[in-house]
Amino acid sequence: MWRRRGPGRGPGRGAGLGVVLVLSVLAVLAGACSSAPEFARTIDMEDNFFDREVTRIAEGEAVRFRNRGVVPHNAIDVDGAWSTGEAVGGERFDLMEPDEEVVITFDEPGVYRFYCSLHAPADGASGMAATLVVGDVDFQAAGDDAPTDPVTEWTGLTRRVPEEHPTIQNAVDAADPGDLVLIAPAPETPEHLADDGRYVYKEQVDIATPYLTIRGTDRNAVIVDGEHERPIGINTVAADGVAVENLTVRNTTGNGIYWTAVRGYRGSYLTSINNAIYGIYAFDSTDGLFEHSYASGSKDAGFYVGQCDPCDAVLTDVIAENNGMGYSGTNASEVFIIDSVWRHNVSGIVPNTLDSQRLPPFGRVTIAGNLIHDNDSREAPALSLQWSAFGNGVLLTGGMDTLVTRNRIVNHERSAVTVGPNLSRNFWMSGGNVVTDNVIEGSGYADLVLAGPALTGNCFDGNTPSRTVPGALETTAGCGPDAVAGAQAAPADPDRGAFRTPSRYHLAPTLSFVGLVAESEFGLQPVNDYRDTPHPPDQAPLPGGVDAPVVPAVEVFAGFGLDLDDIEVPDAPAELVVDRASAPLVAGVPFGMGGFSTLFAVLGWLAPFALFVSWVALALLDLARRDDLGVGATVAWTAGVLVVPFLGAPAYLLAGGASLPRWLRWVSVVGATVVLGVLLGGAAVLGGLL
Repeated sequence: MWRRRGPGRGPGRGAGLGVVLVLSVLAVLAGACSSAPEFARTIDMEDNFFDREVTRIAEGEAVRFRNRGVVPHNAIDVDGAWSTGEAVGGERFDLMEPDEEVVITFDEPGVYRFYCSLHAPADGASGMAATLVVGDVDFQAAGDDAPTDPVTEWTGLTRRVPEEHPTIQNAVDAADPGDLVLIAPAPETPEHLADDGRYVYKEQVDIATPYLTIRGTDRNAVIVDGEHERPIGINTVAADGVAVENLTVRNTTGNGIYWTAVRGYRGSYLTSINNAIYGIYAFDSTDGLFEHSYASGSKDAGFYVGQCDPCDAVLTDVIAENNGMGYSGTNASEVFIIDSVWRHNVSGIVPNTLDSQRLPPFGRVTIAGNLIHDNDSREAPALSLQWSAFGNGVLLTGGMDTLVTRNRIVNHERSAVTVGPNLSRNFWMSGGNVVTDNVIEGSGYADLVLAGPALTGNCFDGNTPSRTVPGALETTAGCGPDAVAGAQAAPADPDRGAFRTPSRYHLAPTLSFVGLVAESEFGLQPVNDYRDTPHPPDQAPLPGGVDAPVVPAVEVFAGFGLDLDDIEVPDAPAELVVDRASAPLVAGVPFGMGGFSTLFAVLGWLAPFALFVSWVALALLDLARRDDLGVGATVAWTAGVLVVPFLGAPAYLLAGGASLPRWLRWVSVVGATVVLGVLLGGAAVLGGLL
């Protein structure tokens, strides 16, 4: 049994190294691997699923459990025989951080059903669960249960907590589909007393019964408290149609309110406070709504929708502040994010593509009518991956056909809107995204950024930018009058009829973002404990409270009644002051925004062009002074030097009979290239990218 942390896998991994550095790194890795125990199979933990549904090994063989996701996971046998935490001398529910591995040897034959305690119920019947078969034993995978017919109306039965049921879990277990579980504030008894003097329910609520409505009688007084010990507050797994309303969840080690593998969900008038990873979270689920809710103090994201296509999800009238990201949506397509407030997070709204989840890339997201401001907090908690998105209002990484329109985006150290690529196990570029009619102020790097490389069809029009990267972006990558993109828009057509230049993106911002990854790996990211995030004031309750209609979460998306034409740019609050100054830029390279950001942009962008200019200058000067070449040869070499970038001038200097000293030609071409590669590679190694 063995555990180790694997090499870091940040978004910037893969920068070039010199040959010597590559060989050195490979030698170190080879030495590390030589001491690792042998294993017969690897089970990878992706984000919220194991990559093998059934794994078979012989008696006495070992299995390597490897976390390839971006959030913690574990593997726990449902019958208590083993767990990845206990295998390394820890506790049963201990988590494996990203890139960690545990190797377990299995000597006893049998069928072991196992699950992740963050993302599946304890019986392993659904969610993030799988099966290990050891030895020559009979096993046949069970088929799916027959689907339950939707329950669209309240049964009329209310399960009351604590009057009739001592715990929320007890009431949930007793409920039938269509029932209401109504929760009053926790009894004022010592066992319910929290450290801050509030009376709370100290439990994790696991919901496996579909079509329940879980409702608090008082949003601010009905509190489910994880005590920084339990991974989830309210955990709905493979139970369709569950609505959770009018309560608070706080202090979990993982997620606040969570739905996974469901069709139909609704979170209304919810408050998530200081839940370590995610606040309000739907994964591998469709037909959902988050509304009138608040989330703060989560290191990954306050609100999250992931791994669904189509998601058919709406987020409206929500507030996210003091999180790593306000919204994160990995591989989530067909999502509306509207009429909400995203403020004082490390970054604001970040749809993204990763290979650690299914259904890449994300696409067809509509972001409209939001107030997005001051998302460059150095005091909010954040994971290392979230730090790489620092200082952006809206960041579209590796996605397609998304619409960003009629938002007010103010005060961001990096950008108001950036469209760019993302490096996971694959390199994902963005294309077909439309950014129109936003009111933008106070961006340090640039208001609008198209980071390269990028696919075609990204366009910008009708915004109020004072600076863009590349420059004049609304001219060179403008949208036509019939631009179409976003959720429920098919087919996407971003820039019909617009004037377009052949190359419209810029590489410098991509390299600058890689610098943020290096900052995190080098220990320069601010470290803030999610438990210290200030609590918000009381939030608005569910209208009608106890007497509000009871409606299971069925056909949620279809019943929402969205009309995008009614959405307008929100007004600026009176207290919002534009106070971000523009950073100095040189050819798109920022100065004064962090040493690594400048370093990578200089080495990866400015330095190669400086070399190119020096080579061209040397070649042209030498050609001008030569009298041994005929006119035709001189014209041909001159054309090659000028027309073939990065190749023509070096070819002439090394093979064209240049009259310059041999040592000068080889030092300027080969030596300078090697030095640049070593410097860039060294920066990548020091920054933890390789």
